[in-house]
Amino acid sequence: MSDQLINIVVSTFQLTKTDAEILKALIQQKSGLLVSDLTRSIQRSERTIRKRIKELLDHGILHKEIEISKNKRLAYRYNIKSKQTLVSKAKQHLLKKVGELNDID
Repeated sequence: MSDQLINIVVSTFQLTKTDAEILKALIQQKSGLLVSDLTRSIQRSERTIRKRIKELLDHGILHKEIEISKNKRLAYRYNIKSKQTLVSKAKQHLLKKVGELNDID
């Protein structure tokens, strides 16, 4: 997945710098990352990571899988959706914005 696509997704959804860092970290780790991995990787608080992940999930950019962590607790592993899905979500978002502009009197 290219930096160009990530930059387009970031600008289309008006995402934060932290969101971009999360996406880049997830691209580098194909198997996905846990919140604890992300906090170490991009050096943000767990609360910030969880808040930003929720936003990315709401936009349909990420998906999560349940797994059992090393200490036998349930955890979520996050991954970026496919390139085709990201392109589709960005197009849908832009079309929605164009529709809102058309509705302005």
